Amino acid sequence: MLCSKNNRNAVGNFSDTMNKAQECISNKISTRDSYVNSTDYSNFGIYTQNSISQDIELPIETERYKIEDATYVNGVAAYEIVDKQTGKDFYIREDQLAIQRDEKTGMEFLINMDQPFSYNVTMTSELKNLLNDLSDKRNIDIKEIPLQGGLVVKRDPKTGLNYLSIKGNEAQGVSVIITSDKDIETLNKLADEFQKYPVSSQRSTAGLYALLEISGNLKREKDGFTFLTPNGVTYIPYDGDSSKAWEIDMPGSCYATARKCLAAENDCADISAWTKNLKGIKIYYGDNYGTTQTNNVYKVDDLGRYYMFA
Repeated sequence: MLCSKNNRNAVGNFSDTMNKAQECISNKISTRDSYVNSTDYSNFGIYTQNSISQDIELPIETERYKIEDATYVNGVAAYEIVDKQTGKDFYIREDQLAIQRDEKTGMEFLINMDQPFSYNVTMTSELKNLLNDLSDKRNIDIKEIPLQGGLVVKRDPKTGLNYLSIKGNEAQGVSVIITSDKDIETLNKLADEFQKYPVSSQRSTAGLYALLEISGNLKREKDGFTFLTPNGVTYIPYDGDSSKAWEIDMPGSCYATARKCLAAENDCADISAWTKNLKGIKIYYGDNYGTTQTNNVYKVDDLGRYYMFA
């Protein structure tokens, strides 16, 4: 099971950030420590639960949400926000406290833009009221703004699940938006399908392929998966035989063309379907698969920016 009703953010280790998040869950380390340890900031100063409590009494909470464990990051106040219903929590700086709205769907989010696919939450009226309470106590202005950083909400036609991704290059990251227990059931069933293949028999790997398919970046072929990366295309047989695998390095500007090719009714396992449409590419076969430059390597075990829930 990828997740349960009471712990929806305890999912597979899809990236270094997810490894830290999973460690937090296992060892009961606070989200604060996970966030501090996984960002590029070097000057966090000394933090305590009372750092901001001298200004306001923390925690402040509602039946579902709690804002607690405050500290300062580079002189900016920051908070841990906990969704008690789902078990999800994340850390965010005060200068990032903005309600981001997707203009097409009307969905609203609170997003840590340092790690947008790992640290985000779907906005509810209850959370909005709590943020207004914080705003009054701290005398800050929490603005309502359009989604930032190229983020958009898209919908997978097969599962009906909504997800956050980067407009124009959905392979850069995905966060599935969970709004009900039915969504969780749908996601787990899809992961069940992928877990039946030998190459993705581990639950975390199956969950990853599920995310790739939801975001339109993976196609199941007769004998294997073809999937897109921000800078390439990869084919892996269902049996995991790397001698039959291949990988294409391509300029990031080719992603839109590659996505159209993947969506077309072609045999995407046939590499000629790609070579006739993509220019300036490098191809790696069999034993050379996965030997691309470090910044282009895109393996299941070290895939970043994929997360199950918003």
